Amino acid sequence: MKLNLFEELHEKKTKLIELADKAAEFGWIPTKKSNDASNKEIISLEEIKEKLEKDTLTIGVIGQMKCGKSTFLNSFVFQDDILPAATTPMTATLSVITYGEKERIVAEFYTKDEWEEQKMQASRDENDAANSLDESKIKAAKELVSKAAKLGSSLNGYLGQTQEDNFNNLIEYVGADGKFVSITKSVTIYYPHEYLKGVEVVDTPGFNDPIVSREERTKEFLKKADVVIMMLYAGRPFDATDRDIIFKNVRQCGIGKVLVGINKYDIPYCSETNPEDENQIKEYVKSEIRKACRDCNDNTLVEILNDVEPIPLSAEMALLSELPMSKITSTESLNFAFKRHCSNFGISTQNELLQWSHINDFIAAVKNLIENEKNKILFAKPLNAIMAAGDRKKSDNDNELNLVNSKIELLMMPDSGIDEKEENLAKANKRLTKKINLLGEDLDADIQNLVRKGKNELEDIVDASCKRMKDIIHNEWGRMKSFESIQPRLDAEIQSLVTRKLKRATENLADEGKKKIKRSIGDFFADAEDLLMRYLPDFDSRYFVKSTQNKIQMDMESSDLFSFDSGTDERDYGVGDMVGDIRNVASWGVLGLVDKVVDNILSHSENVVKVENFINSISGDFDFKPYLDTAFARKETVIDFVKNTFITELIEPLQEQIKEIRDQKENKEKELQNTKKRRDELVASKAIISTQISSLAEFKLSFQ
Repeated sequence: MKLNLFEELHEKKTKLIELADKAAEFGWIPTKKSNDASNKEIISLEEIKEKLEKDTLTIGVIGQMKCGKSTFLNSFVFQDDILPAATTPMTATLSVITYGEKERIVAEFYTKDEWEEQKMQASRDENDAANSLDESKIKAAKELVSKAAKLGSSLNGYLGQTQEDNFNNLIEYVGADGKFVSITKSVTIYYPHEYLKGVEVVDTPGFNDPIVSREERTKEFLKKADVVIMMLYAGRPFDATDRDIIFKNVRQCGIGKVLVGINKYDIPYCSETNPEDENQIKEYVKSEIRKACRDCNDNTLVEILNDVEPIPLSAEMALLSELPMSKITSTESLNFAFKRHCSNFGISTQNELLQWSHINDFIAAVKNLIENEKNKILFAKPLNAIMAAGDRKKSDNDNELNLVNSKIELLMMPDSGIDEKEENLAKANKRLTKKINLLGEDLDADIQNLVRKGKNELEDIVDASCKRMKDIIHNEWGRMKSFESIQPRLDAEIQSLVTRKLKRATENLADEGKKKIKRSIGDFFADAEDLLMRYLPDFDSRYFVKSTQNKIQMDMESSDLFSFDSGTDERDYGVGDMVGDIRNVASWGVLGLVDKVVDNILSHSENVVKVENFINSISGDFDFKPYLDTAFARKETVIDFVKNTFITELIEPLQEQIKEIRDQKENKEKELQNTKKRRDELVASKAIISTQISSLAEFKLSFQ
C-alpha cells in the first residue's frame, strides 16, 4: 500500500534513527552528548534522536467557508470521513490536528476579558463601523453572543477554561450549531495515527477574525509553518473574501511556503453551460492573484506569491477513492457523490477517481515544499554528519597507517637516510606554513572586499525599506485617516526587511564568500601536493591531499564551515538585539500614537514628523556588522583545519618519529616488530571501516 505524506516522513525519521544506531554501534559517533571541547562538533546519537523527537512539521490551512477545507483535511490527513462540515465564517474555530495515544479533543475557551470585549462589540451598531473589517468584527460578535444564549447561566463557568472531551463530540465545538462553538477559541484534535507524531495540521479561521487573541495565534502558526495551504473554491476562485484572507494572513508566511489549491475543480470542469479545463481554471486564478498584488502595491505579497502555481483538485473525489467501498455504498450522501463523479467523468473505479482528483499532484507539491524546508536541517545535516564521521574514522585510520608505514621505513633506514628525511620534513614544514599564511592573507583580502560590498548592499536595503515606509506615511496617511489604517503596510515592510531582505542578502554574501574560499583552497591544495611529492617522495601525497580536500569541501557544503545557514532563526545569527528593536516597532506603541481619526491638522503633522523621525532612526542606527560577522565568522576555521591537517597531524608527527627512533637505537628490532604488528591491525581495521561505509552509504540511498 502506498504511504501517505505523513507516513513517509515518519518512516524517514525511523530510518535515520536506524542509521544513527548503526553509526554509534560502529563507533563513528558517540552515544551521548559530550561536553568535551574536542568532541563537541561530533554529533551524537542522543542529539539526533532528540532533534527528531522535538521536530514538528506544521502545515497551516487557510481558506473561506465552503471551499472544502474539511473534506480536504479528511482526505489529506485521515483518509477517512472524520471532520464535520465547517461552521460559519464568524464562529470558525482554530483547530490543530496532531498525534495522541487515543482519540480525544481538548477545547480552549475564551477568557472573561475576551468575552467582555465581544459583548461590547456586539452592543455596537453596524452603521457605526469605521471600515469593513470593523463591521465584520461587530457582526461576528453579535453572532457569538447570540449563539452563547444556549449556555445560559453556565457560560461564565466555562470562560478561561480548557475542556477535554470525547472525540465523538467534536461537532459541539466546531459545528455551526454546536453547544460550545460560541465560546471556543481553539480545539486540539488528538488522533492515534503513528504518522501524526511530530505533525501539526492547523485549520485556521483566516477570514477577518473577530478575536484578536485568536488572530495572533493564527499568525504565530503561519509564521512557523513549514507549508501554508490556501484552499480556494473553484466555483468562485479568488473572490473578494479570498483576497482578504491573502492580504490578512499570507504576508505572515515566508517566501516559498505558500501553496494554492483550487478545490472542487470538477464543478466548472463539468459545467454544461460554460465548461473550463484545469489550465483555464489555473490561469484565471494566477491572473487574479497578479492583479490583486498590483492593486495592493504590497512588495511582500508580490514576493511571496510571485511563483505560486495554483493546482486544481477535488478533495471529495480523493476522499471517495480512499474510503472503503462498503462505507460508500452504505452511506447515502457518499454513494450519491460517488455515482455523480463517476457519471460526470465517465469512470467507474476508485483508482480512476484518485487520478481525476489530482490530489497526488497537490501532495507532490506539498512534499516539495516540505523537503525544501525540512530536508537540509532535519535529515541532510545529520546524514552528512554521520557519513563525515565515518570518513573521519577512515581518514584517522589511514593517517595512522601512513605514520606506521613511515616509521617502519625509518626503522629500516640507515642514519644518513634519516638525516635526509629530517631535512626534507623541515623544508616541507617551512614551505607549507608559508603557503598557509598566504592562504589566510588571500582570504582576508577577499573577505574585506566582500565586507565593503556587503555594507553598501545591506545599508541600501534598509534605506530603501525606510523610504517605502516614509512614502506610505506621506502618501497614504491623510489627516482624516487613523494610524491604524496604514500600520499593516508599515508592519509588512518591517517584517519583509528583517526576515527576508536582509537575511537573503546575507545568504548571498556568504555564498559568494564560500565560492572564493573554494577557489583559494583549490589553488592551495595543488601547491601543497607538489610540495609533499617533492619532499616526501615515498608518501602517498595525492591520496592525502584529495581526501583532505574532499573533507573540507563536504564540511563547507553541509554548512559546518563558512556557510550561512538559511534554516537558522534570525535570533541566532548575531543580530538578536537589532531584530528585537526593529520588530518592537511593529506595535508603534513607543510613538504614543492613538488609533483614531486625527482631526487636528497640527497634531497630525506632529505625528507624521514623529513617525518619520523614528523611521529615520532605523536607518541611522542600523549596524551591518553583525550580519557580515555571521556570514564570514568561520573563515578562521578553514585556516585552522588546513594547518592542523598538514602541519599538526602530518609533518609534526613524522618529525617526532625521527626523534623517537634516534632515542631508541638499542631497541630498533623490537620496535620494528611491534610497529609491523600495529600495521597489520590498521590494515584489518581499514577493511572493516570500508565495509561499514559501503553498508551505510547504501542505507543512505533510501532517503533519496
